[in-house]
Amino acid sequence: MQIVRKASVLVALGLVFGGAMAGEITGSTVLSTGAVNTSAGFLSTARQNIGVAEQNGKITNSTVIVNGANNTAAGFLSTATQSVGRATQNGKITNSTVIGNGLNNVAAGFLSTATQEVGFAKDSGEVVNSTVIANGASNTAAGFLSTARQQIGGAQGNGKLTNSTVIASGSVNTAAGFLSTADQSIGVAK
Repeated sequence: MQIVRKASVLVALGLVFGGAMAGEITGSTVLSTGAVNTSAGFLSTARQNIGVAEQNGKITNSTVIVNGANNTAAGFLSTATQSVGRATQNGKITNSTVIGNGLNNVAAGFLSTATQEVGFAKDSGEVVNSTVIANGASNTAAGFLSTARQQIGGAQGNGKLTNSTVIASGSVNTAAGFLSTADQSIGVAK
């Protein structure tokens, strides 16, 4: 009898922890206006996550609207990552709307990296029956060997983009400096 109780407790704990590891946004609305995140100095990192689901992440029957979000990392080896309506690790965005207006992500300094993702599903990612709109999204990396990566409305890792609409008006991705790299993906499945 004791063995059965202990096994039941372990199974229950396993389900609780397993459920806690999976990120889900379901039947929800996420609204953000004027969010600002800044990190400055050597090896600085600025991470701004709004409406993000990770670890078997799912965004389902939800709306994410972000206006005027600013994320900045400045300094040697700086990293700025701005994520709006993103799902990772078997990420799925289904029957949802992600809107980003006036998003700004900047990494400045030697070996800086700026990554901006809007309505993007990663790692066997799927975007299904959804709408992704990014108006005036700006992603900038400046400095020697800097990298700027902007991904809007897409899926990565055997990705699937199905029955969805992606609109990216005035989206800008810039890398400036010796040996810099700029990579912009809009409405892609890769």
